Amino acid sequence: MIKNICAGIVLFNPNIERLNENINAIKGQVSKIFLYDNNSDNISQIENLVKKNNNLILIKGKRNNGIAYALNKIIEISYNNKFSWCLTLDQDSICSPNLISSFLKYIKKDRVAIICPFILNNDKYTVESMKKLNLPKCQIIVDPMKCITSASLTNINIIRSLGGFNEKLFIDCVDTDINCRIMGHDYKILQDNEAYLLQTMGKAKKIGILNALYSLTNLDFFRKVMNVPVYGDLRLYYMSRNSRYIRKTYHNPSKKVSFTYMLTQFLYFTVFFPINRSRVKMWRAVIKGFNDYKNIK
Repeated sequence: MIKNICAGIVLFNPNIERLNENINAIKGQVSKIFLYDNNSDNISQIENLVKKNNNLILIKGKRNNGIAYALNKIIEISYNNKFSWCLTLDQDSICSPNLISSFLKYIKKDRVAIICPFILNNDKYTVESMKKLNLPKCQIIVDPMKCITSASLTNINIIRSLGGFNEKLFIDCVDTDINCRIMGHDYKILQDNEAYLLQTMGKAKKIGILNALYSLTNLDFFRKVMNVPVYGDLRLYYMSRNSRYIRKTYHNPSKKVSFTYMLTQFLYFTVFFPINRSRVKMWRAVIKGFNDYKNIK
């Protein structure tokens, strides 16, 4: 446990069992965990969980102001409590037991703003398959889409100097936006491939035929697409709006926010979302988001 490192978890109607797993995975690695709640319906359950843990502090928001607002509040309270680094976490992500001890090898390197782990999301990778990739122990991130907020050990002073997270984005591309600013100011984002995060993106749906094709061919392409995250229409609105904002604000930030990539992703969702989802409502949200990007100022 390191005295100058804390963790912060943003909450909104969390699954309490999963949140408890999240807390148990990290509480022995940091000296304090700040929970910022975005006005959850199950706040009483969250409060009961907090009572069972000595090093948890709960901050209750009066309404849901979005993930960027919550992250800024976590950074602010971390700074006020004299912490130098804050591990930001989603409510449903589980850290590897060696996460912080592995990150410690890199926190004193020059101009490091963030250290992030390898992401195991929606069963697209396992720990075993990750190890078979023979990745370098550490690498510099050059694509701002390849470092997410969850399990990112964040240099508090650097993030504050850059103005914090963009609250007008609300959710989605919040991490991409701060990463673009980090890189634009010649700070570094490192990925530690000896640490990992188990992450769930949306409510993952396994596509039977793609899973079968992966079993038959063992092709990496089928492994990557066989689990589709199922997002609500509001989330798709923000994905469409904020990705266009990133494209318009930063020069060639990442192919994963390009018009072609995003269109392909939305077409993929159109095909593989649950049959009872309205594709018309989905595309109305996507198109509205595409047009509304200009309202972000």
